[in-house]
This record gives sequence, structure tokens and C-alpha cells, in this order.
Amino acid sequence: MASTVMAKEESIGSIPVNTVLMAFELMCRAKAMTELYEKNSAVTAKYVHATSRGHEAIQIALGLQLKPQDYLSAYYRDDSILLSIGMTPYELMLQLMAKKDDPFSGGRTYYSHPSLRRDNMPKIPHQSSATGMQAIPSTGVAMGLQYLEKKGLAPDYKDGKPLMACSLGDGSVTEGEVSEAFQMAVLKKLPILYLVQDNEWDISASAKEVRAMDAVEFAKGFKGLETRSIDGTDFIRSYQTIKEVMHHIREERRPFFGPCACAFA
Repeated sequence: MASTVMAKEESIGSIPVNTVLMAFELMCRAKAMTELYEKNSAVTAKYVHATSRGHEAIQIALGLQLKPQDYLSAYYRDDSILLSIGMTPYELMLQLMAKKDDPFSGGRTYYSHPSLRRDNMPKIPHQSSATGMQAIPSTGVAMGLQYLEKKGLAPDYKDGKPLMACSLGDGSVTEGEVSEAFQMAVLKKLPILYLVQDNEWDISASAKEVRAMDAVEFAKGFKGLETRSIDGTDFIRSYQTIKEVMHHIREERRPFFGPCACAFA
């Protein structure tokens, strides 16, 4: 009945109904994968992994709007982003089980440590397992995009200029290399989105134990880094905000910071 009612509407909150239905399907898929991993913990616990539980809405809102010409730096809880750009559960499980057919690294890296170069998907550079380490290389990618444009070497993409999307956990924002990345992004006006998923915990400590301010307060110290606060559990608002921010980045070529509150799981 619900799907029948939705089908009569052309959009929900300016988002096409088909996109909302796809997002719901992806959320269910991510949830089913998490439950499967937990049910088979005797096997899956042999390999380091975490899932996107509690972060599905914001991750899917981002992933569904990335284009093949974009670049993505996903961190270890971003399997919903990977599903939403077109990766299959089977492909992700190959990495979980360290199999040689793992499309990211041939079984050499932990779960949700992607590196990818497919023509129909965003490009994902390889990165370290250390949290926050993706911030500087991601900013370097954005600088590379800017360089190609300034030199007249960038391809003419009809559906929008490419951007870099760097996903981070809130705990990593306290690290020095993240500050270095923010400084360079605003100094050079780079086309990058820093998406910080805040569930009030880093790997082993609460926010109160590791930081004196939240991510938004911290980011406002970098003049030129515009921020948007997002309820990362609300897909509609997350999608709308990501859409607005991506439009600014593609057109104005400047950095944005998007902290989002997620449910801890």
C-alpha cells in the first residue's frame, strides 16, 4: 500500500520517488548485510570490520549523487556509500573475507577500505587504515582537479565539473593532518566536500573525552570553509543538503564542510 501511494506522487521533498525508493532499498540491503555479519560473527570476526549501521541515510544521500567523474575517499564505516555507487554485497563480502577476487585490493586490506577505477563509478584512491589520513591526499586530489582546469587540460563534462568527496569520522577531526587539509582547501579554494559523520564516538572514546568542541565549531575557525549541519538520520533532508552543496562546489569551485549527526550503533 505504501509503495502504491508513493507511486502516485512524482517527488517527495523535491526528490524523485524512484530515488527515494532506491534509497530505501539500499538501506534495507545495508541493514541485512550488517545482521548477516553479526549472525555469522564466528567467521566475520576473524577480519577487522565495521558497518554503516546508524549512518545509512547520509551515506546513501551522498553516494546516489556522486558522478563517474567525481572522486571519493570513503572510510571504514562507509559500506552504504559503496552500495549506493553501484558496488554489490557480494563484492564487498569478498573484501570482508580477504578473497583474491576482492575488487579493491585482492584481499589485502580490511573491509570497506576501497580503491576503485571503474568508468561508470566515482574514482576511489587507495588510502591508509589510519583514521583521518585520507584528508590530505583527498585535498591533493581536489588540487589536482583545480590544476587541470587552470591549465585547460580538464575534460568537458556536460553534467557537471568533478569534485572530491572526503568522508571522515568526527573523532578524526581532532587530528593534525585534518587541520592541514582544511587550511589548504580554503587557501586554494579547492572543489572538495568534507563529510564528517558524527555519532559522538571515535573508535574507543566518547566525544566528551577527546574534544572540547563539536565539528562545526572547529570548522568555523577556517575562514572560507562554509558549513552545513545535517541530520544524518533523515534521508530527505540529507539528500537535499548534499544536492545544494554539490551544486555550489561544481559551479563555484570552493570547499564545503558538512557535519552530520548519526545514530551510534
